[in-house]
Formats: sequence, C-alpha cells, structure tokens
Amino acid sequence: MSYACEAHFHFFASAVSKAVERAGDPPPHKEHRMRKLLALSLLAAACGGAQSFKDQSRDALPSKDTVAMGAPSSASPTSDAPPDQITQNSTAGQHSPFFDLTVAVSTAFNGGTALWLGIVEQVTATEPTSCAANTCTWGPGSGALDASVYKLVVTQQGDGYDWALSGQDKAKPTSDFVVFMNGHAIPGAQKHHGSGNFTIDFDKAATLPGPHDATGKLEVTSYTNVGPAHLDVTFTGAKDNQHIGQLNNLVYSYANDTTGGGDLDFAVHNTTTQDRFSVHSRWKNSGTGRADVAGVGSGYNVSLSECWGAAPFAVSYFSSSVKIVAAPFGGPDAGAETSCAYAPAAFSSKSAP
Repeated sequence: MSYACEAHFHFFASAVSKAVERAGDPPPHKEHRMRKLLALSLLAAACGGAQSFKDQSRDALPSKDTVAMGAPSSASPTSDAPPDQITQNSTAGQHSPFFDLTVAVSTAFNGGTALWLGIVEQVTATEPTSCAANTCTWGPGSGALDASVYKLVVTQQGDGYDWALSGQDKAKPTSDFVVFMNGHAIPGAQKHHGSGNFTIDFDKAATLPGPHDATGKLEVTSYTNVGPAHLDVTFTGAKDNQHIGQLNNLVYSYANDTTGGGDLDFAVHNTTTQDRFSVHSRWKNSGTGRADVAGVGSGYNVSLSECWGAAPFAVSYFSSSVKIVAAPFGGPDAGAETSCAYAPAAFSSKSAP
C-alpha cells in the first residue's frame, strides 16, 4: 500500500471510530466492529483501484520492442546502401540490394522510435509522482546526466489511455514543458501489447538540449501487437542523410505474418528533387523474399522486381523495365522467376505526400 493510501486508511479508520462513538446510543460491540470493518474494506478497495489504474495505464503503453518493425535478417556487414536509393542494377548470384533496402527502412523506423519510447519506459519504471481517479503523472524527473527533465501524463480516455511525454531544459527550470510525443493506447492482455496510435515530433524534440539528428514528424497512425504485429506510418519532413539539405516524406505499412515472415509496403517522396519511388517487400521466415519497385527519378520511369534467397541473401531473380545499366534501377534481366518465394509481382499502391 502506498504511503498516501496508508495515511488515508488510518485517517478514515479513526474518523469512523469517532463517528460511531458520537452517534448517541452506540451499537452493540459486534455491530460496531462490523461497521468499522466494512468501512475499512471499502477504503482498501478504493486504494487497490488506484494501484490498479497506475499499473494498467503504465502497462498499456507501447514499448520500443513491441512496436519494432521486423526484417528478413540483418544487412550484410559490407553493405552501406542508403535507405532512399539503390544505384546499382542487380545480378543473379550477387548480394541483394533490395534486401538491404528492406532492412534499412525497418532499421530507420526502429532506431527513430526506440530512443523516445525508451524514455517512456525509463520514466514509468519509477513510481508515479501523483495519481487521481483516472490519471497518473510521472515526473518531472531525469537522470543525473540528462540535459532535460521529462514528464509523462497518462489519462483514461474512452477505450484506453491518452498519454503525453514532454520535456524541459534542465538549465531553465522556469521554461515551459514541450510535448514532443503523445498517443492513445488500448491495452491488450499482455504488458505493452495492445493497439493504438502515437506521434513523435522530432522538430519539437530538437528544441530541447542534447543531440538531435532526426527531423520532421513521425505519425504511427495505427498499430497493433496483439498477434502478428501491424503498423501504419506517415513520416513527413525526414532529413535525407545521404543528401544534405534534402527532405523526404514517407508512408509505409508493416505486417508480420503468422509464420514469422513479413510484409513491408512503403513509398518515398523526395520533396527537394521531386523524385518518387515505392517498394513492396515480402519475406518468409527463412529469409527468402521479394521486392517489387516502381519509381520516377533521374529522368527515368521504372518498374522492377527482385527476388533473393536465404542467407547470404543473394539475388535469384531480377527484371527491370529499363534494360540498360542506368541508375537508379536499370539493368538486364537475370535468373528465373520460378526461384522466387513469391509470385507474381505485387507493386505498391502507396504514394507519399
């Protein structure tokens, strides 16, 4: 029992005893004791409810692991293909560049969300500062070496919990708290499993002290990790790390399947160059997979398909509408489509804003 709940418990018990003693003709000793026990049991239930709300609201929040996007495997150590372009054609027997692209996109999402969801997990690892009937607040607080202090507010709302994570410059204790991450979580049967949505505003986070590399706003418009995981994401204003000063908008959907494979469907719009491309990648638990790609850029309109095998993820099939070796996606056909884990081609219908 918490200190606050215990204090209220003893205060209420004392008040009940005094009220009974002042009630004129006191009831028989047995009835007096029963009334007191009833009052104490009701208060204990109320305190237990507050404790339950704290745990339920904390456990409903997503964690960096439960909303991570899967991938066929890790990219090869020698591959440094950027997540926004592949500039070589594929040849059967060579390492698959579109396997690397699939992994790079999932890694970029996982890394971007892990930092901030990790802060949520660290904050809620402590006891809340205060709780009311339908809301709990953690913080403000921070680690000794943190440049910012953080505050998390979780409130019961509808079918789940609204939550907001904010930060304040530790060197400016009178400054306003900046909300840079918020969402709605619908709890499942397991801790940190359920469904909902959340937004990370990297530009607002960058107003706080500390290293900030990401830009833009990442909106997980829906997620579920009850059963096979599924995510729908819109990311606007993302910095293009391969081209300084350029920005990308992305939309993607990710889904696990029941056998351990996955499906990643995404589209990219470089708002600086106006290049666009989309990729639909599918893979099995063994690591074998296929990517169907369509794009407009560098003066080319291209569509292609590439299949790869299990580790070391070599190309087993490649076909492009551009038959000459021309960046970004041109090259001669190679291999046989009968070797693909998936057939026929299934191009993305997505278009990034």
